[in-house]
Amino acid sequence: MRISDMLSICWKNLTRRKLRTVLTALGVVIGVCAILVMISIGIGLEQYFDSMLEGMGDLTVIEVMAWGEKENVKLDTKTIASFQALKGVQGVTPFWQVYEMEFNMRTEDERYNTKRPSTKDEQYYGRIQLIGVYSDALEQMGYSADKGQMFAENDKPFTAVVGSEFVYKFIDTKRRPGKGDRRNPWPKEDGTIDDPFFDILKQRMVMYQALPKKDEKDPDKFFEVTPIIKGVLKADENDWQMRNAVIMDVNDLKLLIEKYNKMAGIKKKVETKFENVRVKCKSIDDVLPVQKEIEKMGFFCNSMESMRKSMQEQSRMIQMVLGGLAAISLFVAAIGIANTMVMSIIERTKEIGIMKVIGAELHNIRTMFLIEAGMIGFLGGLIGVIFSYIISFTINYFMAEGMGRQISVIPLWLVGFALLFSILIGVIFGFLPANRAVKISALEAIKHD
Repeated sequence: MRISDMLSICWKNLTRRKLRTVLTALGVVIGVCAILVMISIGIGLEQYFDSMLEGMGDLTVIEVMAWGEKENVKLDTKTIASFQALKGVQGVTPFWQVYEMEFNMRTEDERYNTKRPSTKDEQYYGRIQLIGVYSDALEQMGYSADKGQMFAENDKPFTAVVGSEFVYKFIDTKRRPGKGDRRNPWPKEDGTIDDPFFDILKQRMVMYQALPKKDEKDPDKFFEVTPIIKGVLKADENDWQMRNAVIMDVNDLKLLIEKYNKMAGIKKKVETKFENVRVKCKSIDDVLPVQKEIEKMGFFCNSMESMRKSMQEQSRMIQMVLGGLAAISLFVAAIGIANTMVMSIIERTKEIGIMKVIGAELHNIRTMFLIEAGMIGFLGGLIGVIFSYIISFTINYFMAEGMGRQISVIPLWLVGFALLFSILIGVIFGFLPANRAVKISALEAIKHD
């Protein structure tokens, strides 16, 4: 018997008892609908967790600290090279900050300054944050220039890029405090944002720090360098560390400190030992394996992936609970399919006997009843999917607007799984009735009324 003939016979048998078929399929509709909606809420929750973590920082970045369980662990160029060699690593760079330095910056004409001259109360506020990185790794870490260009390894000494809000640190020294001497990077009441006083890429800048005095009466002397500001980084609300910083190559920062120490009479060797290193992985899946390898070396690591994994486990547990509760209704629907098939076999006993007498093979008879059961599952699953999308849309329309996210998310893979599962449920619970049909005696079946 051809499969097309089987499908035709099965469809006619199902439509012969329309009400029973509809009621049986309705149980599947409710079960599939309940499972899809419940799991979709769990998926929506998981996506919310991911978006929340992405708002807190890059999920593929691992922060490595210069301390851990092992003694004498240190972050230096050799250690960083070993990080770079790990599988799944895209880029590695130190974020070297020299906290004992108190550099400030001004324009060459001295009008705009990060510190108001002749005052001490703004010294800490005005000091600039210097960060040393590997020039070739900055773009690998995901940073890019909004204006100008990123610096390169072969640039002139003290070539730098600045954070998106760095230029707002400057004071107009010709204006009195509180009388328009500052501009801020955040929106005003009317929603507009003030432009900075000047374009930092077009101004010649001077970076300076006061030299130590031997006597209080000695005049102020300063160590000065002229940095080349090559670019302004794109704004990143999550990376507060870089927004107001001046970023240059590690070697340039080391040279800057050496020059200052020489002029200040400080006989101290500058060592490139870092307190913080960032490791950028190629994908989220690489984060945990790379983190475990670095922790084996004795370092303390921190990444968003650890938090994400914990949240994922919570959301999956919620999905399992919700899906398990919904599966009960689908199990009840499956029992309904089995009951319908048993009734169908009882009513068609004589028909089964005739099929056997005329030479129908047993596996064809079994297959025919299994197809019927699978059809009920498929029809119920298909209608259940349609209703699930309607319910999901309704939930998101009335509830998600206030929360700023989708509460119910139904991906295509879940739709495919629901349809296959509903067909499988029909076939499994139709197997025993189909087997019963095969075992019926042909002679007794023909005599059956």
